[in-house]
Amino acid sequence: MKKALFWDFDGTLAREKRINSYSRWSYSLYAVLSNLKYNINIEEIRQHLGNAYSWDHPEISYTESTGIKWWENFFCKIIPFYELHGVSEKDAETANTYLRNHFLDYKNYSMYDDAEQTLQKCMNMDYKNYILSNNFPELPDIVKDLGFGKYFADCIVSAKHGYEKPRIEIFEIALNIAGNPDISYMIGDNPVADIQGGKAAGMKTILVHRESTVPADYKCAELSEIPLVLE
Repeated sequence: MKKALFWDFDGTLAREKRINSYSRWSYSLYAVLSNLKYNINIEEIRQHLGNAYSWDHPEISYTESTGIKWWENFFCKIIPFYELHGVSEKDAETANTYLRNHFLDYKNYSMYDDAEQTLQKCMNMDYKNYILSNNFPELPDIVKDLGFGKYFADCIVSAKHGYEKPRIEIFEIALNIAGNPDISYMIGDNPVADIQGGKAAGMKTILVHRESTVPADYKCAELSEIPLVLE
């Protein structure tokens, strides 16, 4: 019997770092622009970036803009913001490079303390672990650099396939990669992307690290609780 666990990454396995309630994306761009002597309100940055992330617009597929093109498309969406605030083309390129390098540096990520032990216990129960994440295309490299590659059979990332959770397509791709397992769970902290998306794909679901009225099959405050609810 094939058994698979599909894990979200940010906010599920890795702690979601926020600075003064702002995401690292917003704060990182704010920091580099401040260093370049631009006085731009961080709230304006947050509002604009909210329209630039592919995962904030799951209704839009982008199968022709995956891989490195994902970054190109992301940065193209920031151009109007740079132009509005008089950011020079050279400084915009500097800011984009900083932003990308920041998120590709594994040292900027922190895994939950019980993540490693939980993943190993699940493997001992004959489950195969997979990451299923709305994220940039290099996430598999981050997972390996963090020393977690050995716990995952594969890493399915939206930016490599052109679909964002909760789109059914990304779940179908993941299930196919896993060999269409007999038992499958989607584990994540997002009630819509992970729980509603997983349910629509026929998976059992586990909501972690938060409360929600969304009817997940199980709710676990800590990752360490997950092996206790698995079949």
